[in-house]
Amino acid sequence: MNAGAPDIGAAGSNNGANVDGTEGGDDANSQAMQQRKAFEMALGMIAMRIVNDAQADLDSAMDDTEEDV
Repeated sequence: MNAGAPDIGAAGSNNGANVDGTEGGDDANSQAMQQRKAFEMALGMIAMRIVNDAQADLDSAMDDTEEDV
């Protein structure tokens, strides 16, 4: 190890564009965060739909039992 060299870790620096022209560092992290937020929002919407459907089924079953009494 070079005594005067900065310690950047095994992965190296992730700032700016990579040698092949692809995004690196902050841009990739920002895009990943946007994708994560979009995925979480979609997942939440699916979960709400499942809960609403289950509630509707429960309400329907309760109405059926009330009619039988």
